[in-house]
Amino acid sequence: MYSRRGNNWSLAINTNQNMLMALYLRELSGVHPAEAGPNSKLASNIKNRNIEDDSHGQLKQEWSSWWDSLTTAAPADEPSANEELIRRLEDEGYPALARLARAHYGQATVFAQQHAQDFAENSGQYVPQRMDELERILIDHGVEHETQSCRQEIQLIDVPLGEPRAWLTGTATIVASTSLLRDSKAFQGFIQPMVTIIFPGG
Repeated sequence: MYSRRGNNWSLAINTNQNMLMALYLRELSGVHPAEAGPNSKLASNIKNRNIEDDSHGQLKQEWSSWWDSLTTAAPADEPSANEELIRRLEDEGYPALARLARAHYGQATVFAQQHAQDFAENSGQYVPQRMDELERILIDHGVEHETQSCRQEIQLIDVPLGEPRAWLTGTATIVASTSLLRDSKAFQGFIQPMVTIIFPGG
């Protein structure tokens, strides 16, 4: 994880294996990105494995609720992505997702671990530059000198989506595709308006 702190703000950039597994299961479930979560498919081609049309609505509802819980959880509260996933889904009221996860747990885990490894090995080529750019956006927005602001902890999550885009979810969590994080100009174009939302008094 990469982190930086300033006056009124802190920033952390990382990937998140629970979100990665959630996005993988979304593709398997046949829930279209336009229906729930980030409006982009994964960069990898994942086939829909849900052949029960009557379960689509339930999977969509459960997945959307689960995604909201993942994106609003504080980093310290995030459970590790391990074999407890299926039990957590069952206990938290997501039976259809739990069945899907049980059937494809191995593939979902491998997918999440592979991207986490890729992030660990390659993020040093682009994340430090994006942190510099985001810090400059914050400074230019006046966040450093805002006396009325409460400290905001910005969490930026790197996920392998197929389009260079970012989504603000929760108070200050930004889900961004790896391809966006590798593109300085596109990154700044997406992030700048999000900073004005996170810090409206700037």
